[in-house]
Amino acid sequence: MSRATERLLVLGSVGVALAAVQQFGPFLWPYQPPQSLSMVTQASFFLVELLWVAAMLVTYRRDPAGPMWKLFMLYQVVGAMGVIWVIPTSLTWTLSQASIGIGSVVFVHLVLAFPSGRLTDRYDRALVVAAYAFILATRLAWLTVWSPPVDQVGFSPRNPYVLWPNAAVAQLVGPGAIVVVAPFLYAAVLVGLYRHWRRASPALRRALLPIIVAAPLQLAIILAWHLVDADASGLGSLRAALEHPIVGLAGLVFPVGFLLGLLRTRLARGSIAELALELGRGVPLGALRETLARALRDPTLLLAFPAPSGAGFVDPDGQAIEIPDGRERDRGLARLERDGETLAVLAYDPAIDQEDPGRIGAVASVARLAIENERLAAQVRAQLEEVRASRARIVEAGNAERRRIERDLHDGAQQRLVALAMRLDQAREGSSGAATLIDETTAELLRAIREVRDLARGLHPTILTDAGLAAAVEALAERTPFPVTVNVTDARFPTEVEAAAYYVVAEGLTNIARYAGATEARVHAMAETDRLIVTVTDNGRGGADPAAGSGLRGLVDRLAAVDGELTVDSAPGAGTTLTATLPLTA
Repeated sequence: MSRATERLLVLGSVGVALAAVQQFGPFLWPYQPPQSLSMVTQASFFLVELLWVAAMLVTYRRDPAGPMWKLFMLYQVVGAMGVIWVIPTSLTWTLSQASIGIGSVVFVHLVLAFPSGRLTDRYDRALVVAAYAFILATRLAWLTVWSPPVDQVGFSPRNPYVLWPNAAVAQLVGPGAIVVVAPFLYAAVLVGLYRHWRRASPALRRALLPIIVAAPLQLAIILAWHLVDADASGLGSLRAALEHPIVGLAGLVFPVGFLLGLLRTRLARGSIAELALELGRGVPLGALRETLARALRDPTLLLAFPAPSGAGFVDPDGQAIEIPDGRERDRGLARLERDGETLAVLAYDPAIDQEDPGRIGAVASVARLAIENERLAAQVRAQLEEVRASRARIVEAGNAERRRIERDLHDGAQQRLVALAMRLDQAREGSSGAATLIDETTAELLRAIREVRDLARGLHPTILTDAGLAAAVEALAERTPFPVTVNVTDARFPTEVEAAAYYVVAEGLTNIARYAGATEARVHAMAETDRLIVTVTDNGRGGADPAAGSGLRGLVDRLAAVDGELTVDSAPGAGTTLTATLPLTA
């Protein structure tokens, strides 16, 4: 027998024992058995109490760590406490009388905490605290003024806590206070239930439905019991006639409603069988989310898959999507995994777990193969979307580069060449300052040549083609306004690999100069078996975001063209490291 089963049996035994104490305890009274008791009546009440025990056990099995089953147990304990007067002592008689009304407050707590067992709303917490404070205050006040009648129950009990015996005041702060306050308390509970229903999601409304129906009815029955229990109300003559029906109904309504709700939940599991049949017939790609949402009866269901890049998630259409981190109260999160790898994520209405804790797992198991197929399709869509986006960025980068070259030629080299032509015209006309003009023209011509070379270098550096990656990186380092330590292999690689590696270094050093606030940098490039690893590291402020600028995104696209990858490690205050991995093809 498992430990969980043993605990369930122990809990059930305790519950049955408490139920037996409540209903059969009065027969143990050693002096004068109450004339109103009937074994048949008490046996029927005992069966009603067993419904409460069943509700407690089902709640415990669904959520052993939750507080809901403990509230059911507390309700049983308080009920049994009201019967400890069968132990013929003044203390037990007094405490049993003092417990009157506490069970009603526990019931209010149970109703407002359903189905999780927790009071998550400020209104609910305030109402329950006020109810406990009222019942404890009035019962403690009642203890100080109540004195039991002498020789009425077979012996003469004495209230050990009485300070000022006064029957009228005892009636006022006891049954009288309960009768006055109970209608307002129960009305406030109904307001709380309405607030729950109004704000509930469809799944939570399904879970609340049995309580929404049963709780008001039971509250009305309990209120009727308080009325006939109050002698001062003038209804004391009705007690003998109404006591048994009211008590029976009060005990029956809530557990029956609760258990019927559980039965309805079990019957709803048939939707999982329907899901299996629908998946067996085949679900079109892209329609799985809607199919799962119908099976779970949760239109807010979100289905996401790990992105092909490994960063973030995509929806079934391949679009990037944000998923909850699992800490939000209004969203549940379930991960479908295989060998520690996340295959898919379901974000759902957490009320589903309260209504039927096993439904999410059952649906995920039934739909596992379909989810795997959908994941593969979503990743293909995401890759196609990334290809389209990359192509668009490459086109835009090409257009921007052409505009830059045109602007630089127009504003720089072209203007210098025009000025050179004008100076040569002046020299040809025999100006007295011909020698000076020629010198200035020569200097201007050299500057124009340098600008044209710089432009050409921006398109594709000649040194990279002629001397290789190491020499090209050294040339970049020499033009950088801060010290750069270079450790680059002298080996030659395919042209496209060298070009991609060069632009990683160039973009990295440019970003360091513009944004990092660094005082030094290091460039490392070495071949490892079938790949070239290039790193650019600085000691700057860090915090680089690949998604924030076009430069790093352009590098990602350029590396992707040669099946390479770029990773950015840039914790704030810890500098930045760009790492490019380029496969070496034959």
